[in-house]
Formats: sequence, structure tokens, C-alpha cells
Amino acid sequence: MKVFLFFISIIILSASTSAQYFPSKNYPVNYFRNPLNIPVNLSGNFGELRTNHFHMGLDMRTNQRENLPVYAAADGYVSQIIVERFGYGRAIIITHPNGYSTLYAHLNDFYNELNEHVKDIQYRNEKWEADFTLPPGLFPVKKGQFIAYSGNTGGSEGPHLHFEIRDTKTGSNINPLRFQFGIADNISPTLYRLFYYDRRVSTYAGSPVSIPVKKVKGEYATNDSVVVIRSPNISFGISAEDKTNKSFSFGIYQAELWVDDSLRNAFRLDDFPYDDSRYMNAAIDFKTKYSGGSYIQHLSVLPANKSSIYYPLQDGSIHIADTSLHKVEIVIKDAAGNASNLAFKIRLDTTLLNQPVYHGHTMIPNLPILLQQPIIAVSFSNKAFYDTLQFDLSAADLDTGAVSQQFSLHNFRVPVHDSFTVKMKLTKPVDEKLKDKIVMQLTSNRKIVAEKGTWDNNWMEAKFWDLGKIQLLVDTIPPTIQPIGFRNGSNLSKSKTITFIAEDDAGELKDFRAEVDGKWIMFSRKKDYFIHQLDGRISAGLHELKVLVMDEAGNTTERIYSFKR
Repeated sequence: MKVFLFFISIIILSASTSAQYFPSKNYPVNYFRNPLNIPVNLSGNFGELRTNHFHMGLDMRTNQRENLPVYAAADGYVSQIIVERFGYGRAIIITHPNGYSTLYAHLNDFYNELNEHVKDIQYRNEKWEADFTLPPGLFPVKKGQFIAYSGNTGGSEGPHLHFEIRDTKTGSNINPLRFQFGIADNISPTLYRLFYYDRRVSTYAGSPVSIPVKKVKGEYATNDSVVVIRSPNISFGISAEDKTNKSFSFGIYQAELWVDDSLRNAFRLDDFPYDDSRYMNAAIDFKTKYSGGSYIQHLSVLPANKSSIYYPLQDGSIHIADTSLHKVEIVIKDAAGNASNLAFKIRLDTTLLNQPVYHGHTMIPNLPILLQQPIIAVSFSNKAFYDTLQFDLSAADLDTGAVSQQFSLHNFRVPVHDSFTVKMKLTKPVDEKLKDKIVMQLTSNRKIVAEKGTWDNNWMEAKFWDLGKIQLLVDTIPPTIQPIGFRNGSNLSKSKTITFIAEDDAGELKDFRAEVDGKWIMFSRKKDYFIHQLDGRISAGLHELKVLVMDEAGNTTERIYSFKR
């Protein structure tokens, strides 16, 4: 595979003037208060690397407890409510008169008046998950007013408060540390490892070359004063973390790459929209991470990485046309201004390694792609792949219950930026009565997803977000329901909750519905646990509880229980 590089003239900056290349912004200091009544102690910072996204706020520790009171960070009004299984869980957004909004997530409950309003909407819609806006005059709040109880809902893995600050007009998230919350930080970021990539080939094809580093008298250096490079076209990556005086290790705030005193790449995780967050998959060595390695952050911009976090000089790739020594400096910083530097020299070894030969369908970034074979067609948008990819679309063995050939859509170690479409043809005869039970199932080492696609003759079409093995599967096995802590005829007069576990073997559940005496009753969801809070809506006496769950293929399981309140 040939990779053609184009070079443009650049503005020459020096490290001493590095503050000029990111625009200076003034944020209101002391306008927002700590949303908790305990000192701010962080377990996650803005821009930290998370699965498929940058972390878009601060995670504030709640002393490993739930139900700590949460307070409005400033005057304003409740403008949006979010209730969801993943992500934020239960969340409040407050709009403030100074042009900013704050978000408080993973909550257990809202304050009483708001809680009842939200429940009324959920019961009216007969749906637990919710996302709706509220008018300015309905729920005004004052700075320091109690608004909610902290919790562990949604995608949270432990009790904490997730807190964000947004630009109300643009919707962009802003690093809350820029508003100052009295968090002491005089610790510089830590640089663990340095890598270089042979950019004659795709970052998804090659592997990073590790360059050992050490710390001497507070400064970082490579073990060898001159690093020998075995490719004329390279880019760098780093493994680094930051922390405050009292915190876990976090993601880094800013990084700069200087070559021969010229700024070649820089990023700052300060102010960017949610639409940019998935570009985290382009900002890291995705292949290494999902092969069991650690996070490596690129000090270059992959060809289809459209994130706004980068300073637009060059893409960070380095072309070396001679065997002279070249000076490299890497600077990493935190939001408090603490910095760590790594300086070293590189020299090209003209005894170059042979370029590997790759086979497959060449996917070019920024172009739409259609891969078509007699029994499968896969369509990707022009945003799908961040770097050139030799895509492997190959047949695999049939699984039990499969009614199509199984195919490998490359592998899960390559990210896809947006959804893609798969069309598959039946390759085994199917009784017409079973055709409605067919799903398209994608499996990888990370997840199993089943989709009830649409039919066009004997072709099914469905959309997915991840690569892996894919097939058409007849699913006639209904999901399972298991009550937790009660049984038919139980006396629940002293109970606070009703809980079930519901699961499906082929993928995710499509629907969970519960009724008491024929009326819908609300269950929240955490992973595969479904929980109803006994809050007075069920009167005293004997009742019938009917629970029905459905999978993507339409298989249903129903259970009926009697209980007493």
C-alpha cells in the first residue's frame, strides 16, 4: 500500500510563545458553587479517556455513599430532565442567566416537587426513560438550593456526582476546572511511555514502537539521547496521566509536539461539543487499547479526525528527508498550568524496514464505501473510518441456528465513527412461520447485539455501530424473568422495592412492561435489574402483578404474581 504525504508551509512558533496558539477565554470565577456540601474530591476529570468518548465533566466523589444532597451551582431554572438506562441515569440540567448551563447526573431522586412532576409525565407516557425540556418559570432555583440526591444510576460504576458546565447557546461542554472550584493542584502530569508509529502504513495495520523514557531531576528524557527511527514518515503517541493533590489519576489536559522548534501538533481538552466526543476513538491507538493494552494518545491527527480539540497547524506526522539529528520536545500540561517536558533527538536509519503487504478491501478515509458480495452488502458513510484500512470481509463457519453464512466484518479492534448498514441474504431454507423470528446478530469480544431488521424479499437490512462477526439467526428462545427477594403471594407491606432480573440469550431485551391490577407501573433499570420503588401509588390490599418481557425477535415471557400491601 502506498501512502502519499503532502506538506504545507507552517507558522513557526517557539515553546516560549506556546500560550498564543489556543485562544484565550475568560470564565466567571466564583460564579458557580460546589454542588455538594463536602469538599470537592475528584474521581474523574474533563477530557478523561472513556469507552467511545471523552469524559465531558467532573466526577465528584460522594464518600462511597449515595443520597448526599445536591445543590444548584447558581441561580437559574430547571430546563431539562433526562432519565436513561445508560449514560447519565437520572439527570437535571439547570440554565443560568450568565449564558451557561449545569448538568447533575447519576442522581437517585430529584427534589419532591420536581420528582412528582417527572413521575406524572412518565406515568402519562407509560415509559420510564424520559428526555424533555421545561419552560423557564416552572421550576426556578436559587444558588445553593437543594435539587436532588446523589446516586449511582445510569452508566455509573460507583456512587458519585457527575457535574458538567455547558455553553447554553452552542451546547459545547466546558472544562469546569476553568471556573475554579478550589481544587488544589501543584502536581505535574506523569509521562509513562513514548511511542512512534510508522506512518507509511495505516495506524490500524502497524504496531507502535516503544521508546523507553526516564525522569531525571524532574525532567523526562529518553533512555538513549538519540532515538533511531526506522521510517522516514512517523508520528508519536504517549501514555500519560494527571492528578490533583488529592485525586485518582486523570486524563491530561493539553499536549504539544515540537520538532526542530516548530509546533507540529497540539490539543487541548477545554471546550468542545458532544458531537466531538466520539472522536476520542481517533485520538487514541484503538487497536492497542482493545488488544489488551493501555491508552496511547496520538500526537497526530488521523486523516478523518474532525475533532475541534486540535490546534490546526499540521497533522502531527513527521517527514524526515535526511540522516541529520532532529530535536523533538513534547510538553504535557494540566488545567492548573503544571507542565512536564520530554526532550530528545531523533535520527533516521536509512536501512529501512521492508513495508508489509496487506490484503483486503482498501477503505479510504472521508469517502463512502460499499462492500458487496453475492449474499452480503455493507455500506459505510464517509465518516466511518479515521485512517486507511485494509478491510477484511470474509466468510466464517455457520453457528447453530444460523440461517445465513456468518461473515467477519474485519474485527472489533477498529472503531467506526457512526452507524453502518448491513444487508444479508438467507442461505438456508426457513419455514415461513419462523421468518418473523429472524434477527441479525453481531458478536465481538466486547458485546452481542441483535437487531430485528427490515425485509426485502430474502434480504434483511439492519444498522450497527461496531465491527465483529455477523449472521442471520432464528431466535425462538424467549427471555427469562427472575424475581429477587419475593415470590407469588408475598407480603410486601414492609418492602421498599420490587426487583426482577430479565435477560435474553441472543442480545438485548426490546421491552419490559409491568402492570398492577391492569395498570402500567414504572420500573427503572440498572444493567439487567428492573426495580420498582414502592412509593404509595399501590394501595393497601391484595394485588395482581403481571410482568411481560420481549426480545428483538418478538419472543415474550409473561409472569403473574399476587402480593399484598
